[in-house]
Order: sequence, then C-alpha cells, then structure tokens
Amino acid sequence: MTTIHDEWCAPSSSFQPSSSPPPPPPQSNSSGRIKPTNRRIITLPLLRKRSEHNEGLVSSLEELALHQEELQSIGPILGRTCGKTLKILLLQNNVIDRMVPSELKLFRSLEYLNLALNNITKVEGIGGMEWLRKLDLTLNFIDVDTLKESVDELSECRSLEELFLIGNPCMGLDDGGGIPGAATAAEDAAAPPSSTQKQIGWNGCHAYIVARLPTIQFLDGKEIKKSERILAMQQLPGLILELHSLAEARKKERHLQNQTRPNNDECDIDDELAIDETYISDDAPTHHNPETRTKISNELYDQKQAKEKQETANHVPKPKGEKEWEEEHRDTVQKVREREDELGRERESNIINTDGNKKEAGGFKQCNQGKYHFWFEDDSKVNGDGKQKSGTLIMRVAIPKHLSTSLIDVDIHPTYVSIVVKSKILRVILPVEVLSDQGVARRSASSGYLELVMPKVNPNEVVIGLGHVRDRNNNNAKKETEGPGKEGCTTKGSFAQKKRERLGQSIMKEAGKVHSLNIVQNQASGGLNPVLNNCDDDSDQDEPPPLC
Repeated sequence: MTTIHDEWCAPSSSFQPSSSPPPPPPQSNSSGRIKPTNRRIITLPLLRKRSEHNEGLVSSLEELALHQEELQSIGPILGRTCGKTLKILLLQNNVIDRMVPSELKLFRSLEYLNLALNNITKVEGIGGMEWLRKLDLTLNFIDVDTLKESVDELSECRSLEELFLIGNPCMGLDDGGGIPGAATAAEDAAAPPSSTQKQIGWNGCHAYIVARLPTIQFLDGKEIKKSERILAMQQLPGLILELHSLAEARKKERHLQNQTRPNNDECDIDDELAIDETYISDDAPTHHNPETRTKISNELYDQKQAKEKQETANHVPKPKGEKEWEEEHRDTVQKVREREDELGRERESNIINTDGNKKEAGGFKQCNQGKYHFWFEDDSKVNGDGKQKSGTLIMRVAIPKHLSTSLIDVDIHPTYVSIVVKSKILRVILPVEVLSDQGVARRSASSGYLELVMPKVNPNEVVIGLGHVRDRNNNNAKKETEGPGKEGCTTKGSFAQKKRERLGQSIMKEAGKVHSLNIVQNQASGGLNPVLNNCDDDSDQDEPPPLC
C-alpha cells in the first residue's frame, strides 16, 4: 500500500478496517419463546426528531416525550446523550417490558418518569435516582409475586412523592383504593357480598405500599392522610405474611402455565402451520397480556414503517456529506483490496515458470469506473557513455483539484496499479515492471493531479507500443501541468502533421519546386509546367491528377 506524501498536499488518511462484533445470541422469555435480537430502542435520529423544541440540541434536553413510538426498550443512547440534564421523560403507551438498571443508572437529574401503558412486570433500576419525585406505572403488569422487590426498589428513592400503580394486577379492584378496615359502616352495608364478585389483585396492596413508603404523599392521585398511614403501619406485619403466601401461590400458578403453554403451542402449530407469531391472527381472541400487546405493537410498527416508506418514495434523496462519502470509500477500498489479494494468491499458486519459479504476470482486468484521464512518462537518466543509469516510470491521473485527499487510495504492484478515487476504481497494467516498494504517490497543489513515481526493475527497458506513453526527455520544454487531453492530442496531432509535411514535400518535388504564384502559363517560355501539362492532357477526364 502506497501513501500519498505531503510534498505538495496533505496526506491521505490511512484506512483501518472496522471489526464488527459478533451478533448476540437470541434471548428467550419466561414462556420459552425466542425473542428477536433487533429490539426497537431509542435512537439518535429519533431523539433529534423529538427535540425540535430545543432547536435539535440533544445534549441539553430537559424534557422529552417518546410516547406511542412502539419501543421495546429504552437503550443506552438516551442516557449517554442527555442523561445528566434530562428532568422529565414520557414513555407511555409503548411495549417496554423491563426497566434495565444499566440503562436507567445514568439519569441522575430525572424528576418525573412516565411508564404508563407498558409491559413492565417489576420495578428495578431507579434506586439511584435521588431527585425522582413522580413515577407513573399505570396499566402495567406488576403482580403480587414481584411486588415486594418492586417496593424495596422504590423505598431507595428518597424524594418520591407521587406514585401511580392503578391498573396493575397487584392492585385490588374491589376495595376502591382505600385501606381495609377504614371504610364506614354505611359503605360496608351498601357493598355487595364478596362471594358474588371475583376478587382481582390484592386488597391489602394499597395499605402495604403506604406503610412501606413513608415519603409518598399521593398514591394513584389520592392524597394519603395521617390516619390512613397510622392504620397501615398497624396492619403491616399481617400484610407481609399475607403477601408472602399470595406470592408463593402466584409463582406456582405461573409455573404451571409455563409448563402447559408449549403443549398448546404445538397443537396450534399442527393445526395452522402458516400462522406468524409476530402478529396476532384475526380469529384469535385478544387478551390483556404482554404477549398480545407486543404482537399488536409489531403490526402497528410495520404499518408505520410502510407508510413512511411510501411517503418518502418520491422524495429527492439527500446529498451525501463528507462523512458518508468517507464511509463508502473505506468500504469500497476494503472490498477491492481483499479481492485483489485473493486473486494475487490464486495467480501465484497457478502460474509457474518452466524453471519452477513463481512468476507474477498480468491477470487483473483493467477498469476505469471514474473515466479519469491518465498517461505515462518515461523519465530515464543517461550516463556519459550513452547507457541508461536509472529509469523511472511516471504515471499521472487527472483528478479534480478540490477532491479531498482522504478519498484517494493508491496501491502499487510490480505489474499493475490500483487506485480508488471516491469509491471509483482505476486499475491499469503497467507497460514495464517496477519496484513497488520504492514507489511514491503525490498530488500537485496547482492542478490536483495525482503523480505516481515508480522506478523500473530494468533501467534499460524501453517503453514502446502504447499510444498513451511518451518520452519525457524529448518533451522537456513542455510544462508538466498540461492537461491529458492536450498531451494526447499532441501525440496524435504531431503524427498527422508530419504525414502532411511529407505529402507536401513530395508534391513540391514533383512540381520542380514551382513558386506558389506561378499558377498560369508562362507566355515567355512558351511552355507549361509539367504538372500543368498533365492537367491539360487529362482535361477530358473527371478524375483529378495524381498527387505523387
């Protein structure tokens, strides 16, 4: 690989192939199904799209709304970009199934977190949020088997004042959000008998949370009174024992459901093999569980993507910037070099001389994708004895003057040259064999042309037989900065001019060197010029006289 020296211009940046990490293994949920690895997370373009109120500045965001974006996880990008300044984060109506501690530990200044209408089953990762004042977990899936761990995590938030847990399986729906034993006698008489109503959740959940979290002032939008807190503290020992028994029963029930679910799935697969598990079928019943909400979200996300693709199909594509061009150029260089190395190894293993030595010969296909003009020059130094002391082959390529040198990559081999200019390949077989390790590549500051100086292996070898090759020693008076089109025309034009000169000399010789003004009959001499005599003799013929 030959680098471009800083003799005339800035050097080109060296290319380092990027090694991509192997893809992570697929994850499986509690039901044994494999989750897709391409989870929908918060990306930087999405942040910039949602930060229009802050003039597109992501690093100084204080409030961010990302509701109804069909997100499956928060991801690490949000915390790294604006985790130190973000105070309000709205993530309601998504399908986030877990509060990952590694993603939430970077939000040190967060005061309000809204995770309503998600698939969260356990509160975790918010113990380090010292300034968190309000947390909304409405309509999630926190059950009694994870309630103790969730409340333990919430107890570490010293500034938490408002908490919303309504709509979760752990909250009782038939207690009206009050403390057991705090209802009046009239309310007890008016309430229907418990035997006729199916109990959902745990009636003591409200009192348990009030007793365990002394800092909260509002629970599910209702202010907690001092009498309710005192009564909840008195009932706390019994509530702990009741919660433990309910949690054990719920774990056993969930374990039995996980064991029977694969058998049901096998039956469904045998009946309908064409059902896509990412979507919910039209005939299947819709239940309120994380799996069903995820399938509905997948379908909505695909519909949004198809709509955006259709809207942007007729839009004019944005022009590529410098960063995009450099990335495309690096990818092209890596592919080209890998392909050339592979062809070189195959050629060395297949082409062998009669002496048994390996010989590097032509086998690469020449190409000029960018239609760049190029030409060769033979620069040879001669001793006093008339013998060539050293020979150098110079190749010049007409590259645009203002093209960045970082978009040029040169690779010189003994028999060919491979140049990648802005993702366009220029591969040329050299007329003579050169010393590739001593080659030099540089650019002209005035014209921007690329010049490759390559010493010959055999200085006495003469470059002949190519129309785009010229001898530099015979054209020292010409400037090196002339364009390739002029120089190519000079070679062909000189040959045509010499041919016309030889033709004119032959005509003058046949005419006896007649003066150009002697075009009529010489009355004094009484005769005509031989050429004119031939014309008079052939006056009856339509064909012109011979030129030579």
